[in-house]
Amino acid sequence: MTDEPLLRHLGATATRPRFRPTKFARSQAVSELQQIAERPGANEKNRVSVLLANAEEEQTLTITHVLWAMFGLLPADQVQRPHRHQSVALDLILDCRPGCYTLLGDRLDHRGDIVEPQRVDWEPGGAFVTPPGKWHAHVNTSGADAHLVPVQDAGLQTYLRALDIRFTDRR
Repeated sequence: MTDEPLLRHLGATATRPRFRPTKFARSQAVSELQQIAERPGANEKNRVSVLLANAEEEQTLTITHVLWAMFGLLPADQVQRPHRHQSVALDLILDCRPGCYTLLGDRLDHRGDIVEPQRVDWEPGGAFVTPPGKWHAHVNTSGADAHLVPVQDAGLQTYLRALDIRFTDRR
């Protein structure tokens, strides 16, 4: 990933490199994710994931100074409760079975559920975009674990102090 599309859009030119590529070994990422998932109470958290951070991005803990990414698990028969943020998200679905989907909507009801949600079904190798500010919840009723890699412009939003991530604590 590079910032070239953003720079082209802005009509700007890079004057110096801001980051070096970082390689993440699949075996290490899978091992780390498994350890996190096995911790007591892991499935009660909003996310079960490994943050893919670049050592050069100490302030934002992001993969580049602009982009944030994680390697995530949506455990079988679990729901990642609604949350929202001001960064745009591109969710890359690594593997899943039918019954994995995301619910998107503009507001929550008194129980913390998304009102009149739009359902986006996941497909292995597929991707979908979550617009900034949309409430969304990830659901897995498939009986098997699913894996995804969300990528967001959260590095830029964090630097601007505009990420504004919010979670519902209602159940």
